[in-house]
Amino acid sequence: NDLVASGEVKAPIVIGRDHLDCGSVASPYRETESMQDGSDAIADWPILNAMINAVNGATWVSVHHGGGVGMGYSIHAGMVVVADGTPEAERRLERVLTSDPAMGVIRHADAGYELAKDVAKERGVKVL
Repeated sequence: NDLVASGEVKAPIVIGRDHLDCGSVASPYRETESMQDGSDAIADWPILNAMINAVNGATWVSVHHGGGVGMGYSIHAGMVVVADGTPEAERRLERVLTSDPAMGVIRHADAGYELAKDVAKERGVKVL
């Protein structure tokens, strides 16, 4: 965002991703296969990820099926956020690029993974 604001980069920068990790995916034959708590196919996580990205200011949020395992066998949330050099974009970037990957840590912590619980605690994220 600073590069666009300073004029060093002349156009907005678009940062996007399709399948991040289990925080944005329910794919029991790939990304979420063999989750410690058996939550491989629970579709709430990608929907929650999409909603969190939307309220945090992502420019574009998508929810889609397939993901290399076939329609109906997975659900994924994607997002795009734009760095246009404005203070508003800086705030959106901070929120989206923090909360989006944090969903993977939160899902793993919720599933019982000790490393994820430790990371959440270290970063001040309350996981019930």
